[in-house]
Amino acid sequence: MKSGFIGGTGEEGMGLAYRFAKAGHACIIGSRSAEKAQASVAELREKDTSLPISGATNAEASAQGEIVIVTTPYAAQADTLPPLAGAVDGKIVVSTVVPMAFEGGKASLLRVPEGSAAQQEQALLPGATVVAAFQNLSAKKLLKGGPLEADVVVCADDADAKRAIMQLAELIEGVRGIDGGALTNAQLVEGITVLLVSVNRNYKTQAGVRIAGV
Repeated sequence: MKSGFIGGTGEEGMGLAYRFAKAGHACIIGSRSAEKAQASVAELREKDTSLPISGATNAEASAQGEIVIVTTPYAAQADTLPPLAGAVDGKIVVSTVVPMAFEGGKASLLRVPEGSAAQQEQALLPGATVVAAFQNLSAKKLLKGGPLEADVVVCADDADAKRAIMQLAELIEGVRGIDGGALTNAQLVEGITVLLVSVNRNYKTQAGVRIAGV
């Protein structure tokens, strides 16, 4: 499988691409600027020259990726995604996006008319199958390497697509994919990220999520 990353030059996109590529999964880092994408690829290849990673525009990454992963900031997705709708028709699109704002040094969850960032993506990309996942993973830990000891809660309305992304999550050492139910539950998972920001700030760490009893 080949993954295309929309807005993949941020820490989350680069971190996920690094981990999937380490596992032998080809990745295309997309950006509005192909030059910026190539710079991110060069940075990752400083870690490992053999990584199967390439850089491209968002449009190229969307067209070439068999799975498309959205790692843009929430504020950018309403403008970024509609022009890519045709390229992702019939594909799985993974939302890692969290609608979060910072004010006075505190994080808060933004209200999304559709219910969650993932549900907004489904509205913007009606021909794709949107799956929500990876919101709670630490980008810094992804880039650092080593086991994460974290769970990825995966939400989707399509059971096969959900299963595929749960398996993709488990390419990351130490990570389990957990079935989080329907796409409507993505709002709850996105909210956990806001909670983790506060926990991490209070305890000066990069905490993740583990589901006990599973």
